[in-house]
Amino acid sequence: MKKVLLVSMVFIVLLSGCNRYTRAHVPAEGTFHLALTNNTEIDIYGYEVSYSQDGTLRGGSGGGQYADNSKIKKGDTFAMEFDLVNFLPDREVIFEISIFTGKNQMEKVTLKSPVITMISSLESTYYLNLTGNSVGNLAVD
Repeated sequence: MKKVLLVSMVFIVLLSGCNRYTRAHVPAEGTFHLALTNNTEIDIYGYEVSYSQDGTLRGGSGGGQYADNSKIKKGDTFAMEFDLVNFLPDREVIFEISIFTGKNQMEKVTLKSPVITMISSLESTYYLNLTGNSVGNLAVD
């Protein structure tokens, strides 16, 4: 009987780890995430996002990178958290995204087309895909 119980417990523990669904991280109240996924063919080592409203720079993300300065692989996603109190309500916000293409963040490219949205329309997580096959044609969609 003990063997059956032991085998049953092991089976339950194994099955509990076989969930095909991933847990979504829900931002804290009063914040939102900007999730940037690398879908490029170039070497990327980090991201930096700054934002402005009404022509005034309001702040930035502080960036995203791996602690060991390794490349961000194709398909990897970085989420940056922003606090809504730093934004003017119901106004257009312009996010400028910069990409670090050098290992020590010495080579930085700012995307030509910023992301423009209304702050009131932001969901809890705003998903962006970085695309392009060279530094000159990087874009977000």
